[in-house]
Amino acid sequence: MNRNSVRWRLPASYVVIALLAALSLGSVMLLVLRSYYTDQERAYLEGNAIALQPVIEQILESHLPEASLQDQIRGLSFLSQAQIRLLDVNGKVLADSGTPGLDEVVAVSGGAPFIGNVMFSMPADPPIYANQGPVVVYRGDESIPPPELRPFETSIAGQKRAEIILQVNASPYGYGFVARDGPVPNRRSSQAVSIPLTGLGGRELGTLEFSNGPSYGSAVIDSVTLAWLIASVFAIVIAAFTGWFMSQRVTRPVLALELATRQMEQGNLSVRVDLQDEKQQEFISLANSFNGMAGQVEQTVSTLRNFAADAAHELHTPLTALQANVELARDEEDASARTRYLSRAQEQGQRLEALIKGLLDLSRLEAVESRSDFSPLDIVQLAREVGEQYASRAEQTDRSYTTNLPDDPISVLGNETQLRQVLTNLLENALKFTPAGGWISLNVERSASQVTLTVSDSGIGIPPEDLPYLFNRFHRARNASSYAGNGLGLAIVKAIVTLHKGNVSVTSKLMQGASISTSLPLLQEGRNDPA
Repeated sequence: MNRNSVRWRLPASYVVIALLAALSLGSVMLLVLRSYYTDQERAYLEGNAIALQPVIEQILESHLPEASLQDQIRGLSFLSQAQIRLLDVNGKVLADSGTPGLDEVVAVSGGAPFIGNVMFSMPADPPIYANQGPVVVYRGDESIPPPELRPFETSIAGQKRAEIILQVNASPYGYGFVARDGPVPNRRSSQAVSIPLTGLGGRELGTLEFSNGPSYGSAVIDSVTLAWLIASVFAIVIAAFTGWFMSQRVTRPVLALELATRQMEQGNLSVRVDLQDEKQQEFISLANSFNGMAGQVEQTVSTLRNFAADAAHELHTPLTALQANVELARDEEDASARTRYLSRAQEQGQRLEALIKGLLDLSRLEAVESRSDFSPLDIVQLAREVGEQYASRAEQTDRSYTTNLPDDPISVLGNETQLRQVLTNLLENALKFTPAGGWISLNVERSASQVTLTVSDSGIGIPPEDLPYLFNRFHRARNASSYAGNGLGLAIVKAIVTLHKGNVSVTSKLMQGASISTSLPLLQEGRNDPA
C-alpha cells in the first residue's frame, strides 16, 4: 500500500490519535495516583511521628544507655514499619533503626487493622518469639494469650510497671497493621518527615526523623499501569481496525471515480459512476457532478465529431464544383464558355467564403464566455434601422412588409453587432422563403421582464419533423433544398441569443409560413454591468 494514500494515512492517523490519547490520559491518571499516594505516605509518616513523639521524648529524658536506646528505637521502628533516626541538637545521630525488613509486619489478632487505643508491653531488651518478632500487640483477644514478658523497664518510667498506651494514627494504614495472611508492601516510600523533640521546660532534645515508610500505593500504581498498558494496546488495535474500515468506506467511491476517469482517458466517454448505495451525500453529489461533466464531455465530443463531418461534407460540394469549373475553363477554347465556367467557379468560391465565414462566426460565439463588450442599447431603434433595409427589398420583390414597434425605447444589455445579425438572419430567411405576393412582419413586444422580437412570414413553412433540429448546424429543412444557404444562419441566431441569456422559439405550419421569436431580458434599472 502506498504510504501517501488515504487508505494508509487514515488508519495511521487513528493509531496516532489513540496513542496520544492513551499517553495523555495514562500520564495524567498515574500522576494523580502518584500524588495521592505520596500524600498518603507522607501523612502516614507524620501521623506516626506525632504519635510516637511523647514516647521518644520520655525515652530521651530517661538517659538510657546507647544500646538500650537503639533497641527501643528498633522496636518502635518495627511497630511503625518505618526507619527512625534520633538526632541530637547538633545533628549527631543518637540512634538509627535502619530500614525495616520487608518481611516484618505487625499482626493483629482477628486480622483487620485496629483503629483506637492499642496497649502493648515492650521490654528494654526484647526477646525474639517465633513468628512474632520482638513485640506482641494485642487487643484483649483471649484466643491468643499474650506470652510472659518482662514489664517495661521501671527505670524508664520510674514505676514498677509501665503500660504504654499509644493512640494509633488515624490514617488508612494505622501503624501499618496488616492481617497475617494479607499482602506485604514490597517497596519503601521515598518520603521523609522530621519533627523537633523537646523535654521538660521546653528544653530542646533533638530531632526525630521518619523515613522509608511502606509504599502501599506502589502495588495499586503497578496494577493501574499494567491495566492502562493493556487498555492502550487494545485501544490502538481497535483504532487501527476502525481507521482501516473507515478508509475503505471513504476510498471506495474515490476509487470508483478514479476508475471511471481512467476509462474516459482510454476513450470510453459513456462511462458513468453509480454511488446510490453510498450514504455519504458529499460523494453522491460528487458522482452526480462527475456524471454531468462526463455527459457534457460526451455530448461536446459527439457534437465536434458531427460538426467536423458536416463541415467536411458542406465544404466538399462547393470545392468539387469549384475545381470542376476551373478545370473546364482551363481546357475550354471558346471564350464565352470559358467565361461561363469562371463565373460558376466564382460563385462556388463565394459560397465557400460565406460558409467559412459562418463557421468562424459560430465558433467565436460558442467560445465566448465573457460579456465584457456588452452595453445598454435601444432594441426598438435597432429593429427600426434593420427593418428599413428589408422594407425596401421586400417592396422591390413584390412582398408586403409591416412592423409593429413600440413608441418608447426599450433598453437591453447586449452587443449591437450581434443582435443586428440576429435580425438580419431572421429577416433574410423570411424574405428568401416567402414567394412573391406574400408578407413579412417584424414585431417588438415588451413584458414585465423581457422584450420579444418576432419575425413572421407567409412562406413555405417548416415541416414538423424538422422543427426539433431547426437550430442545429448545417441542418436545412426538407423543403428548403432548392434555396441557397448553408444551414448556419439559425444556428448563429441561437448562439447569439443564448449568449445574451435569452431564448428562441419557432412555430410553423407547412405552406402557411413560420414565426420565429427571440426573447431578451430587459436592462434592470440602475444596472449596466456586463456580468
